[in-house]
Amino acid sequence: MTTDDTGFPVDSPDAPTKPKRRMTWKKWLAIGVAGFVVLAGAGVGTFLLLRPSNTMPTTFSRDVQATKGTQTQTVTFDGTLSPRKESDVNYSVSGTVTKVYVKAGDKVSKGQKLARIDDDDLQNAVDLAEANLTTARANYTEVVDNDGSSAAITSASAQVRSAKAALTSAKEDLKDAVLRAPIAGTVASVGIEVGDTVGSSSSGSSSASTTSSTTSTSSAEVVIIGTATWKVEGTVGASDLASVKAGQAVSVTTDASTDALKGTVTSVGIVSTATSSDGTATFPVVVKLSGKHTDLFSGTTATAVITTGSYPDVITVPTAAITTSDGKTVVTKVTNNQASTVEVTIGKVFGSYTQITDGVSESDTVRITITRPTGTSTSSDGGGISFGGGGFGGGFGGGAPPGGGAAPGGTGNGGNR
Repeated sequence: MTTDDTGFPVDSPDAPTKPKRRMTWKKWLAIGVAGFVVLAGAGVGTFLLLRPSNTMPTTFSRDVQATKGTQTQTVTFDGTLSPRKESDVNYSVSGTVTKVYVKAGDKVSKGQKLARIDDDDLQNAVDLAEANLTTARANYTEVVDNDGSSAAITSASAQVRSAKAALTSAKEDLKDAVLRAPIAGTVASVGIEVGDTVGSSSSGSSSASTTSSTTSTSSAEVVIIGTATWKVEGTVGASDLASVKAGQAVSVTTDASTDALKGTVTSVGIVSTATSSDGTATFPVVVKLSGKHTDLFSGTTATAVITTGSYPDVITVPTAAITTSDGKTVVTKVTNNQASTVEVTIGKVFGSYTQITDGVSESDTVRITITRPTGTSTSSDGGGISFGGGGFGGGFGGGAPPGGGAAPGGTGNGGNR
């Protein structure tokens, strides 16, 4: 007889009934996931079987008009802002500093006191020079009154002149015991303090000169910069040197100014002073900013755009519309919806546009055609093709058209550099 776990015969009516197993939530979840995977796989397979082989055409085109207007060519460089006036002020007389009146950042006016040295020795030198002049005059009078010879009178007169000159020099030295600002501006640095010994061994004099050096490398006792008028110093490459000349208009932008500042090229160096990152020679250019600006800072970077040429009444088309066929420069001209190939003569290149001097007139329609390689798809993530400044059909936004750039045989320096 077969019994169950409890000892009852399995066929006995009194044997206990085995409970049915219930489905847990984990089993239901596993069944659901498996079903989803099956359905998703079926959907993907259907899409791959039914999708078209090419979702986008391989050729795009757009018709644009030739325009007539004023075009400009420019050269761009990054430079450094610095004040046009910078004075390195040093003592020309010897002494010990007894007072410093200013500190870095102070605004000063022309003639304002900067520092003072002990002037006892300088005052003694003035007193001695005055005494010497008195003696020389008395000697001259005595020689004349005693009917001295012509040579004696000449000698006595020379002694008087020499004594006068010595007295004048001594008085100047006494006055220079107080160092004064030769220009109005801002104190950039102070290199002396009470107790320091200064003297004629220091470079320069108390009459400051205007320099182009930066305050970070100056060894002057006091440096003053004029913060009203400014300049930009930078370099251009050899390819741009011939087109940059003094007097050309410049537009300057800086981090400190929201609007472009106007300026003028003041000097162009013809001797290379540096090399660029690719090893080519560069030449110094200085731009003077027009007007006064009190919100700029020395040493900051500025971008200067020099207008090297302006050309009125120029007919241009997008450079991408120009191609070469059988050795000729041509465009596709559209008239009454009929396209024809027309030979053109091109001139200067202005960025993404090229001048047409013959073959196309103002308002003529030309066609830009871009052909993509077979099998290339276009995404919808914001990339795409542009034709002469506008997207194709609104569906393809920014980006430069393939094959764009300088037209075959074009002249000029192109757009900004």
